[in-house]
Amino acid sequence: MDNKQIEKTKSGPKVSVISIIAGVAPFLPKCIDSLLSQDWKNLEIILVVGVEDPKHPEEDECYEIAREKTAGDERVKLVVIKKSGAGDARNHGLKAVTGQYIAFVDGDDWVEPTFITHQMKMMSEHLADIAVCGKWSEYPDGSVKDTYKPVQELYPEAAFRMILEGTGFFFHCWDKLFKAELFKDVTFPTDRYVEDRYIIGGIVAKANKIVFDRTPLYHFRVRSDSLSRITKMSEINTEADIEFCDYTEKHFPALKEQCEAFLLYDHITCIQNALVNGTFTEESAAEHLSYIREHRKNAKENSYVNKNTRIKAFLAVYFRPGLRYITMRGKKRAEKQHEKFSIS
Repeated sequence: MDNKQIEKTKSGPKVSVISIIAGVAPFLPKCIDSLLSQDWKNLEIILVVGVEDPKHPEEDECYEIAREKTAGDERVKLVVIKKSGAGDARNHGLKAVTGQYIAFVDGDDWVEPTFITHQMKMMSEHLADIAVCGKWSEYPDGSVKDTYKPVQELYPEAAFRMILEGTGFFFHCWDKLFKAELFKDVTFPTDRYVEDRYIIGGIVAKANKIVFDRTPLYHFRVRSDSLSRITKMSEINTEADIEFCDYTEKHFPALKEQCEAFLLYDHITCIQNALVNGTFTEESAAEHLSYIREHRKNAKENSYVNKNTRIKAFLAVYFRPGLRYITMRGKKRAEKQHEKFSIS
């Protein structure tokens, strides 16, 4: 189907949109409304609702919202499961897919009415297997949209480089439209957090081409966590990133320096968060300190390690009170810029 046909009919192949839903009742109506308002006609909306007791889903507020808002809409599949994590919910969503393309919209976010149409157009125009859009970062006191840049065509290695260098999109599911065939024999891990970090690398590596258009179509709700949860998440992210970098170095050895810089930043971040949270000990930070000591030696020769990271690496090894000070200063600066959401 060519671009003119897509623009004229805003229809075409079936697109399945998976939304995993649990504990997001205040935000869910906006999410569902944005899915129901998509101007792509051949749409399958899969709402995977995690509840405590699947035999009595009516006791869950999210289920009731989803049921009431989508009643009678033949495009919607309401999948009720026992609440057991995002990975399990995404896998149930994948099992329900019948479309040729797949998108993910988390239950506390929302999308523009052209979210699907625009990305289908990009995929058709650039003969790509994955389309990535820009986002709005949504804060209570305002919105920040991605800066405009020309559309980019990327082959897998270039996409991995972009992820590692932080120059564009990241390995989330939610800002992307995929050909469904890329998910053949793929399952999300059910025993880990940040489940998408473990599978997106393999999905991107299988793609013939990726098209990246920063037009902001996805609204990502920024929600801050407690200090203890931030510390935990930095550890979880680093664990996933180590696996991602192992995969990257195996398939794209030319990106070895980018991987080292990426992980150096991760290990420093874990120490920063522990210092601010007051949970730092030499024993608990031993793995992070070992990585930093080993790779700090090569940091001067690694052009992907910036000056700021080199300074933090030095402070992490030799003067941690200084690292804590600059971390706290940066945190306060960020808090002044935006009042963050709080997680109850």
